[in-house]
Amino acid sequence: MSVVGIDFGVKNAVIAVAGRGGVDVLLNGNSNRLNPCMVGFDRSRSFGEGASTTATSNFKNTIVGMKRLVGLTFNDPRAVKEMKLIPLTFVPMSHTAGSDTIGVKVMYNDAENIISVEHAVGMMVKHLGTIAAQKSLASSNDPKATKESLLPADWVIAVPGYYTDAQKRAFLSGCDVVGISGVQRLMNETTASALAYGIFKDIRKEFNDLEKPSHVMFIDMGHSSYSVAIVGFEPGKLSVKSAHYDADLGGRDFDRVITDWIIREFEAKFKNKLTARVADKPKVVLKIMAAAEKAKKTLSPAGVKEARINMECIMDDLDFGATLKNVDYESMCQPLLDRLEAPIKRCMVETGLSSSDLSSVEIVGGATRVACVKRKLAAILGLDVNSPNMGLSTTMNADEAVARGAALQSAILSPRFKVKPYEIVEAQTYPIKIAWDEEGQSGIEVEGETEENAFPTNSVVMFDRGSNFPSVKRVTLRRSGEFSVVASYDESASIPFPVGAPREIAILKIKAPPGADNRIRVNVKQDINGCTTLSSAQLVEEIMVEPDKANDGETENTTNPTENGEEKKTGQEAAPKKKIKKTNLEFSISRAVQWMKPEIDAAFEVEVSMSNADRIVQETSDKRNELESYLYDMRDKISSYGSLFAYCNEEEKKKFPAALETTENWLYEDGFDASKAVYAEKLAEIKKIGDPIETRCSEAAARPDAVSTLQRSVEKYKNFLNSCSSDDKYAHITNEEQQTCHDKCDEVSSWLYDMLDKQGSLPANMDPVVTVSDINGKSFELANVVSPIMHKPIPKPKVEEKPKVEEKSDEEEKKPESMETEAPKSEEGNKNETEPMETD
Repeated sequence: MSVVGIDFGVKNAVIAVAGRGGVDVLLNGNSNRLNPCMVGFDRSRSFGEGASTTATSNFKNTIVGMKRLVGLTFNDPRAVKEMKLIPLTFVPMSHTAGSDTIGVKVMYNDAENIISVEHAVGMMVKHLGTIAAQKSLASSNDPKATKESLLPADWVIAVPGYYTDAQKRAFLSGCDVVGISGVQRLMNETTASALAYGIFKDIRKEFNDLEKPSHVMFIDMGHSSYSVAIVGFEPGKLSVKSAHYDADLGGRDFDRVITDWIIREFEAKFKNKLTARVADKPKVVLKIMAAAEKAKKTLSPAGVKEARINMECIMDDLDFGATLKNVDYESMCQPLLDRLEAPIKRCMVETGLSSSDLSSVEIVGGATRVACVKRKLAAILGLDVNSPNMGLSTTMNADEAVARGAALQSAILSPRFKVKPYEIVEAQTYPIKIAWDEEGQSGIEVEGETEENAFPTNSVVMFDRGSNFPSVKRVTLRRSGEFSVVASYDESASIPFPVGAPREIAILKIKAPPGADNRIRVNVKQDINGCTTLSSAQLVEEIMVEPDKANDGETENTTNPTENGEEKKTGQEAAPKKKIKKTNLEFSISRAVQWMKPEIDAAFEVEVSMSNADRIVQETSDKRNELESYLYDMRDKISSYGSLFAYCNEEEKKKFPAALETTENWLYEDGFDASKAVYAEKLAEIKKIGDPIETRCSEAAARPDAVSTLQRSVEKYKNFLNSCSSDDKYAHITNEEQQTCHDKCDEVSSWLYDMLDKQGSLPANMDPVVTVSDINGKSFELANVVSPIMHKPIPKPKVEEKPKVEEKSDEEEKKPESMETEAPKSEEGNKNETEPMETD
């Protein structure tokens, strides 16, 4: 399994794999397509489904909400707001080259550890990769293959389009920490949905109009965010025309409305009995949130008017029951519903399109299933609310569309697949500017075209909003010595920038040689992930060279010298030509949030250590389960109604049950936390008593078939011997060989009946005198003697040799031939005959 796409959500993650048959969403160990996006810590780590089983009881050591916190500084307003919603102990983590990021204090293997959010992201991504590896392992024929060796080689991970440069880089750093280096791209979620929609529509030839593209609006509301994008589709191509977001509007906000209502009703009902506020009990809040989500799903289908909520022992042994009407719920959600319009209107204004210009409105994301959300979206777009699904299109799976699109992008980028070309024109979310100090002149070069005019300010918007990436652009400055260039998000952006988020992306420090007229060309790159970096800095010089050397290197503004508008005649001296010389300069890059290589290496060592500890814990648990299963299994089998009771002798009937009980008591008392070696030793001790009993049972069950097989072999060979005297095809077998076969058949038959007589006189609870392997051995022994003789090939008949012509001696060859010898006839037949030769 080499090509995967991941939809990394706040609550759930989905993994899809591209193959020859298309794209499949993988099931986890519990046969679910959605994987809870959480990492739990206890004696070992647990991920996804494993972590969700203890998420409520072990909430202090279960990391959730990683997608919302990755790449943020500890004091970022977005992070501060998010950390208040998650019942974890957050601490700042210092970095060598940047601000403090977010760490989580957890108890792991009875020791306190601080895990960075980025590391937790990498853990979850790797866990999703093991799901794909497990499927590959099940179908692999390589006995040496392991899940680690079959991890996917190519990944595309879908992230929100509103992610900043720092968040994307931090996400990639988290993958590097756990050893995942094959991330081909971090893809915008709305673009992934558009790809999943468009590539299959394109196969069915639904986009055939080359002059007028088809415009589709994609509305995605997940657990925590809301995205709207308008995409244009043409044959073999999609272009993102506009994308707008509300990063703080999602399904959890509709859950929170019901949660707050339950808390108010509960506190109002039991205000005199409560010992503390519900909000101060994180475990209680988690229980209420789970009930609120269930109530929201109950109210989502059309026609449902109310939802009954029943909870037992919420707090202080108090139960709660109430009925929430759909009308009241929609009324409480009205402030959230009012926020749906702004991103849609901004997309419409930016593209200049109206609702009638859209060929379809596709909705994805779990929160779009809420009835009042769909009704509000239909009203905003002027759709018919009485039509099926209120005029909205649901041709794609709301939970899986993003992962499928990411898998398709991975297949397009991967060299392991040959995919029909499909062009994706992405759109930059926030405009990015490049700024420098005000000294000197500057010019900008875009796509190789140079503008030498100086800018009136000391900055320029290098990558406009909506520009495609990846791309490389350059700015030319006149500088000397060391100077700085700052890349940041432009404040004039029409799209709302996250409040309080740092706008600075990177500071580029360049070392230029002294000289007032130095032209320094700075090449700024925006890669396939949308991350901005400095690809190179060059000193550009114009030098004059002789004509015979002008062909070496790059030339600029070169012309043939002329006199009075005419070319010089041959033999006249040519004038020197201009040549552009480029010299690469040293530079460094610093960012506010940055993982340096030593920090990644240190975190990788922690990851390896945790992986080894998890492996030991898992192997110990497996051995403990093996011992426990053996005890329960044998206890039932040796009982009076068990399958092994008849094969136990009197001593074993007393000794074995006592040994099983003693080992079971030890397992649940002193041996509960024993090591793998101790469990293996206990299992070996108890098997010394149980194995002989199981051997007797298995021998008794398999012995009749083995005896029958040997008897059929003897009978077959005896029939062959009886046929030797009457069947001509065996005439070549000698009497001695036949006698050998007779003797061997008689020997084996005699041995078999002798052993069966002895075995028949023994009770079932005694060790057998003859084993199945002994009987099979006799079968092989008999076959090795008789079969070669039985299948002896018939010898080929002798061919009579022609008498050899005696060779004449030299003296006989010299004697003349007799008178009767005729000369050889000519080619024409008998026409020419020779007369007989005469001798003296």
